[in-house]
Amino acid sequence: MAEKKKVTTKDIAKHANVSQSAVSMILNNKTDVSFSVETRQRVLKTAKELGYQKKTSKQKPAHSLSKVIVIMCPFLSNHYYTTLVHSITERAHDYGYVTFVAPTLRNPSTEQYYLDMLNHDVEVAGIVYLYPTSFLPDVNKMSKQFPIINIGDKNDEITFDSIHVSSTKPAYLVAEHLISLGHRKITYISTPISNIERSRSKRYEGLVSAFRDYGLGEDCVTLRSLSPGEYNLLSPNLLEYSSGFNLTKQILEEGTDSTAFVGYNDMVAFGILDALYELKYKVPNDFSVCGFDNIPMANMNRISLTTVEHSIEAKGREAVDIIARLRDSKTKNQPRSFVTKLEFEPFIVKRKSTGKAR
Repeated sequence: MAEKKKVTTKDIAKHANVSQSAVSMILNNKTDVSFSVETRQRVLKTAKELGYQKKTSKQKPAHSLSKVIVIMCPFLSNHYYTTLVHSITERAHDYGYVTFVAPTLRNPSTEQYYLDMLNHDVEVAGIVYLYPTSFLPDVNKMSKQFPIINIGDKNDEITFDSIHVSSTKPAYLVAEHLISLGHRKITYISTPISNIERSRSKRYEGLVSAFRDYGLGEDCVTLRSLSPGEYNLLSPNLLEYSSGFNLTKQILEEGTDSTAFVGYNDMVAFGILDALYELKYKVPNDFSVCGFDNIPMANMNRISLTTVEHSIEAKGREAVDIIARLRDSKTKNQPRSFVTKLEFEPFIVKRKSTGKAR
């Protein structure tokens, strides 16, 4: 038996002696157009007599946003962030999630755009922040809607789940290492110091604290950083490297009694190394250099950077595990009475960029 032909708006228009567009507008209850009562009733009666069935809304595709983990990161030119992104993505796939990477270049207006987009009845699987948000009160509130995980320096004002390494601990380890090699004057080079990016000042505090504890005085550590204006003029692809490179050249041109440089992270330290090599200094004979993060390039033979490891990949995996547990609890309607605060212990990785003070 032949399948019954599906009634269309064209069929109704023909039988009711009106245009197809009129049929469509009447059946969809368009409020911005007007038809006579007689025309409206004739169309509705004809649709009923012919057995017209309105199309139902399509089911959500399997790749809806409820399976997406959004990764909020400042930029991808630093291998610390790309390593984290890869780790999160790989772990997300284990749970059947996909990731959406949102680089903001640390621009608050760009971050605000993403947050506004996610705050308009869009339910994602979760958000992972790889750097401090500029809108903490708003993000704290959003964490009631779906899981949000912070990977970064400890901040007691964060009310959602976080994975962190204290920035003072790694710096203390670096200072102890340099002190053991006889260094008594060091220069810490950082990207702009700010109230939001607390890790930059915390690392300086950690260095100073170690020198103070060893009875060497707080003035043993010199802080140098670019101003926000100088920093914003740099290429986004070389922000941190250029900060280290430019400041090191300035310091050497001015003259310094420091025997070691410590970069805010490995990318800044790479810039320090390049500036020293360009000016024909030997590392570590003339100056020792340290960084933080232990990104893959730090272990290359020509770089061999002494740095601090704080489990980048493990932090990414843990963030996804937390999201998966929270989603599972929500599915089972299990109330939650705790927030996860997970801390990884750092350790120093000693390589060829550090040696005895000259």
